[in-house]
Amino acid sequence: MFDQLASRLRTAGLLGLMALSPAAFAQDSGPAVDTEQFQDWEVNCPVNAADGDCSMTQLVDGSNGEPVLRVVVGNPPQLDSSAITFLTPLGVRLAPGLQLQVGSNEPIGMPYQMCVPQGCRADLPIRPELLTQLRGGSSATVSMIDPNGQRVNLNVSLMGFSDAKQRIDQN
Repeated sequence: MFDQLASRLRTAGLLGLMALSPAAFAQDSGPAVDTEQFQDWEVNCPVNAADGDCSMTQLVDGSNGEPVLRVVVGNPPQLDSSAITFLTPLGVRLAPGLQLQVGSNEPIGMPYQMCVPQGCRADLPIRPELLTQLRGGSSATVSMIDPNGQRVNLNVSLMGFSDAKQRIDQN
């Protein structure tokens, strides 16, 4: 059942940018963007700087090869730090929230902020300690609970994270 919900992420577009950029909700009619690839991370920057800030994103596939998680990193103006957003398919169990573990570091739990037709969103400010872990690691694990109550662990590649983060910070 969880894998069936995964296909909804294909239509999510840049929704994972949530509060990072209001224009992100209108992917098809939104501003033009330049896209660059940094290993496993894609950086999207508006052609016109007045249309918003750059962000970096990665789609993570589930066991069936379908995308089940969108990870977005950006620099929202309302925060003094960067933030990482996770967009999951509808149907995840909301009460347990989401968990991020970088390498063997202590896992970080976070609640879901909201669910919209394209999926459910959880946000996490990137504090200096977490940024150091993300820059120094090769992978992270995002854990969620599927509709059947089973824990699902998804591997997020950190290959290219540092270069992509440097690129979005230049904007």
